[in-house]
Amino acid sequence: MRRALAAVVVLVLLGAGLVAAGSSAPTPRTYLLGALNLLRTRSIDRDRVDWPRAEAEALRAVEGVSTLSGTYPMIQAVIAELGNPHTSLLSPAASEGAFGGDDRGAVEPRGGRHRGAEGSRFRCRPGGERRYVAAGVAALQAVEARASCGWIVDLRGNSGGNMWPMLTVLAPLLGDGVAGSFVGPGLAPEAWSIRGGRAWAGEHPETAEANPVRLTRPEPPVAVLTSPRTASSGEATLVAFRGLGRVATFGGPTAGFATSNEAFALADGAQLRVTTTFDADRAGRIYGVEPIAPDFPAADPEAAAGRWLRTRGGCA
Repeated sequence: MRRALAAVVVLVLLGAGLVAAGSSAPTPRTYLLGALNLLRTRSIDRDRVDWPRAEAEALRAVEGVSTLSGTYPMIQAVIAELGNPHTSLLSPAASEGAFGGDDRGAVEPRGGRHRGAEGSRFRCRPGGERRYVAAGVAALQAVEARASCGWIVDLRGNSGGNMWPMLTVLAPLLGDGVAGSFVGPGLAPEAWSIRGGRAWAGEHPETAEANPVRLTRPEPPVAVLTSPRTASSGEATLVAFRGLGRVATFGGPTAGFATSNEAFALADGAQLRVTTTFDADRAGRIYGVEPIAPDFPAADPEAAAGRWLRTRGGCA
C-alpha cells in the first residue's frame, strides 16, 4: 500500500538487494548499488536512464570512496537523470528532521474566514495525527452552522506531508466514494476513498479516527484556493476535489508535485524518497510534475471564491 510522502518503508540495503538489519555493514560500493537498484526498479521515471551506463559510471566514481556518505553525489547524479524533482536523497540529519520522534512538524488545520477551513501541511507521528484530526473536526464544527453559502478550503500554504489526515478532516466536504487513486507503470491503480468519515487506501482505513461531523447542508459548493506553495500531498488533497461538479478552484497554479513517494531508510540513516506513482482524480485524469492550473486564476482568490459561492444558491 502506498502512503503519499509519509510512508517510510524501513529496509536496510546491501548490494543490489535488500537484507534485514543486523547483517554485515555495507561497503560504499554495495550501498551505492542498493540505492541505484531502488531507483531502477521503483521510480516512475526509470525509463529515462540508460542503467548499464549509469551504473558503470557510478561504480567508476565510487572507487577510492571510503565512506557511505561519499556515495551521495553518485546517487544524486542518477536522481538528476530521472528528472523528477519529487525524488530525492536526504542525509541522516535531514531524514531525522523530516520524520523525527516528536510532532513539532505538524501544523493544525483551523477554521478560516468566509466560512472556510484551511488545510495545513502535516508531518508527524500517530499522536500528532490524532491531534490534527481532532483540531480539524473542531474547526469544522465551529463554522459548520455558518456555512450558508458554501465552503472555502484554503490550500495555498499546504506544502505537503501525510495526505490521509487531511482527507479525513475534509471528509464531510468530499462525501463518500472514490476520491482519487495512485497509478503507475505496471501497477494496478490503488483507489483512495472516503467511507464513513475516514480516508481509505484500497481496503485499508488510513486514520485511526473517523470524522463525526455531519453537515447541515450535505454536498455543499466548495471553493478551493491554490498557489505555487500547494505541493505534494497538498496537491493530492486538491486532486480529491477535482471532478466534483460542485467544486471550483481559485488562485494560482500549484507546485507540480502531484505524485506519490515511497521513502526507504538506508543503512546509515539517510533516506531515499522514490517517486513511484502519479496522482489521478476520480475521473481518471492523471497528474504529475506539471502545475495544476486553477479553474479561475485570481490575484485575490478569497474574493473571487466568495463571489462564485454567492452564485451557487442558498445564500442569505
